[in-house]
Amino acid sequence: MLTIDSRSKWIRELAGLSQTVATIAQAFPLAEVSYRDSVTGATMQSEALNFSNSAEHNAAFARCFDGLSRKGAHAKTLSKSLEALTSGRNTYGVVCELLTYLWLLDHNLPFQIQVPLSRADVLNQGEHELDGKLTDFLDVFFDVKAFGFQERLIERLRQRLEADMPGRWIAVEGSWDVSVRTLESLLSKQYKKLLLDLKQKHVVSRGVLHFIERDKKHFQISHHTMDPYLFAEENTGYVLSSADQFCTKSPFILFFAYHPWLGGNSLNTDFAGYACTVTRSLARRTFIKFLDDPTHVSDTLKEPRGVASRLVSGIGFLNVSQLPAQPGGRDTDPTLRLYLNPNATNPVSRLTIDLLQSEARQSVMVEDFSHDNY
Repeated sequence: MLTIDSRSKWIRELAGLSQTVATIAQAFPLAEVSYRDSVTGATMQSEALNFSNSAEHNAAFARCFDGLSRKGAHAKTLSKSLEALTSGRNTYGVVCELLTYLWLLDHNLPFQIQVPLSRADVLNQGEHELDGKLTDFLDVFFDVKAFGFQERLIERLRQRLEADMPGRWIAVEGSWDVSVRTLESLLSKQYKKLLLDLKQKHVVSRGVLHFIERDKKHFQISHHTMDPYLFAEENTGYVLSSADQFCTKSPFILFFAYHPWLGGNSLNTDFAGYACTVTRSLARRTFIKFLDDPTHVSDTLKEPRGVASRLVSGIGFLNVSQLPAQPGGRDTDPTLRLYLNPNATNPVSRLTIDLLQSEARQSVMVEDFSHDNY
């Protein structure tokens, strides 16, 4: 079977499965992008390469584009999604967004996509386009973010170190319960020093993370630990990093979509209840910890954290790897864990929750913290 290793090949594959993709690809031609180096054959865009060569995911993307078109999504909007998906630069985020839309489509939930909001409607007083809006009863706006960042960022760091140390194998051990800021710093301003130390010492620690350089062998073993409560503590303010998009006048749900290919393996397996514990802990901290916090959300967003924490009406953790075999297929496990903010300025209505649970049935778990709000 021919490997799909470029944008043009991937679009041809999708166009063969979706009339919508075929139409928008003809109307909005895109520049070529290669997922492999033309000289060495080395992979440059691993996420695009992996998803483009998955028949199951291509069928899911095709159904998503066709379903969104039937719901009235504009061709130009769908073209932007196709461009972003196949560019290789943000495949991570766009896969999560499209598969979230597909989950809503497959469960017959009413929604619109790419909804513009005015300056007065969002916290940072700027114009925004949110990923969508649930449209029955009272409008509930939502945005989709890719989750599983700690595993993904650690893997990016490990791969980068191996690329800069040809012929060597790098293990990242210790505790993976580190903040996203720590990992981003190790990938940027601290990276050169980490690389130099590892070349010289072979074993290097950065806080609770341990980096080990070894000879490459056919069989390698490494180990690490993960504590859901420690992870939630280390990343307490992570949800508020998206606060500039929080709605001031309407209910707002932040969907965190995760997939084992994109850093969500520990959430996907839910070993020893990890997924339930870590998602609940992170949501509860967001809803309760900052209530009386007057400090600014960030250097650029001067609103108090206490105000921002009340504007996220709910946080939904959605497993987008469990693809139904056909439209209307039903999940058997809770693929959406939805946590409602008991202190929300604009709470999600009971009608909306009933709609989610009636249409998606056992695939949705909802908790409102009404008796755990302290």
